[in-house]
Amino acid sequence: MISKADFKQFVSRVWGNKIFLILLLFNILSNGVAVVPYPDALSVFMIICISALSATIESCICRLFRSEKARNCALGFFVALHLIAAIIDIFLIFNFRMIFTMDVIGILAETTPIEIRSFFSTYLNIPSLLAIVLLVFLIIWAIVKLAKKMVGNKPVAFTAMVLSLIGALIYAHTAFMHVTTGEGGRSVSQLHSFTRLGSALAWFKGTYANILEMRDVNRGVEASLRQDDVPSLIIVIGESFSVYHSSLYGYSKQTNPLLSTRMEDSTLIVFDNVISASDHTGNVLQTVFRLTGSSEPNSKNVLFPTCFRKAGYKTALVDNQYFVRQGLSWLTDKDISEIMFDYRNKEDVHYDLDLFPMIPDFSEPELILIHLFGQHFIYADRYTPQFKRFTEADYSSNLSQSEREIVAHYDNSTLYNDFAVDSIIKMYEDKNCMIVYFSDHGEEIYEIDDFMGHGNAKQRPTLDYQLRVPFMIWTSSKFQERYPDVVRRIRESIHKPMITRDLPHFLFDVGGVDTKYFCPELSFISEDYDESKPRIVLDTIDYDKARNKHPFKPRY
Repeated sequence: MISKADFKQFVSRVWGNKIFLILLLFNILSNGVAVVPYPDALSVFMIICISALSATIESCICRLFRSEKARNCALGFFVALHLIAAIIDIFLIFNFRMIFTMDVIGILAETTPIEIRSFFSTYLNIPSLLAIVLLVFLIIWAIVKLAKKMVGNKPVAFTAMVLSLIGALIYAHTAFMHVTTGEGGRSVSQLHSFTRLGSALAWFKGTYANILEMRDVNRGVEASLRQDDVPSLIIVIGESFSVYHSSLYGYSKQTNPLLSTRMEDSTLIVFDNVISASDHTGNVLQTVFRLTGSSEPNSKNVLFPTCFRKAGYKTALVDNQYFVRQGLSWLTDKDISEIMFDYRNKEDVHYDLDLFPMIPDFSEPELILIHLFGQHFIYADRYTPQFKRFTEADYSSNLSQSEREIVAHYDNSTLYNDFAVDSIIKMYEDKNCMIVYFSDHGEEIYEIDDFMGHGNAKQRPTLDYQLRVPFMIWTSSKFQERYPDVVRRIRESIHKPMITRDLPHFLFDVGGVDTKYFCPELSFISEDYDESKPRIVLDTIDYDKARNKHPFKPRY
């Protein structure tokens, strides 16, 4: 039987030694960052318990090594992992108000080389790198010094033991719930940086399996044309275009002079109540391309360009962001691309206008998707010098000088985008053609606070800046002559509540594509269109219920 003295000695040896205490503090650091976006007492307590359990396991592994040098190497390995995890999360929170999760893994998997260059030049300059190095040294110094002070402290050792046992009970309960009900575990797994990474990698594996399934499903799609006379359909997908910086939507600065002229002559129809289903490009394109809403089996894996191609349309994707065999995405998968499209470009360009010579000139019927780089950061790199109309002097003193400079760059990039979209329209003025333009998502440009960008709409005071998007339709004179009723129904729909994931059903309606996946209640020009359906964004949020929960006054 173990004596009381032996038990105390055991507790002190396991939970009161320097290795355990260093690992405990580093665990709390790397895991604790996860609750910064959503601070609450229960999550903090669970993280401390889980960190104590993790430190116990890691310190036992270190102590398996007999030599002090080997133990220190093992300790250094665990410390480095926790430190890297903490630095990454701190960086993401400071710049994007988010932590490293499967969403970030998804974004990284779909990130193109040009986006990587823009990212590093924006966020990892010399001052920021020096700050990271300094932060690393300060963290190591502070934790090692604090751990030395705690060595041999019996109350600390006993508290750590109790917390470790609670941590074990938390994971035991999680495992039990997962085995018996299939639920539980996801939220707990997000409270430790290592299991959070494991969850993200599991998602990565599931994504690849889904790509394989999409290949099989799209090979078997059937579609036909309801009529012989069908128009050319050009779908232009913008990037990071904020309606709050568009003169088409009442912005005080004239950022859309050319499109405004087309709106005044009634060839351009602008919609004012359209939202995106997500706040970053990969998720948005997935919602737009996939035929959600149909009750047909496997419809969620059917991609609408496949239906058009099977029906007899010539199809193309001209893209300035996604390319075949670059990243893990259905949009970069070679087999899926060949099922959807007759043509795809293979190179990116710095400015969107340089992309236009790559647009194929098919005979009708044709479906051409043009995915621009639009107003994606870095905004100063998105326009040529002749479009530099706005400067920092044009903006409110409520913003700092650097913020005013960035807002000016953004508005100049919007001005360039206006010219680019107008140039596309000019290419199709002599055809029987309809052009649809919308942005993948919106963008925050310091309207609420010192944040600029997108991808964290859930954590922001309002969803509007990142999810409300410009949506407009241009029709040629030939189109208007042949389909006056369609034009009338489009004009009558400008105020209807819409979400961009429903776009394919509208295109089937206009393009005369007959497929079992077509849902008239999702085509906004159909008499069956359901205006009362909830617009679900970010997987679970009812946009119209959530948007006004936190009123605020914009800074400018």
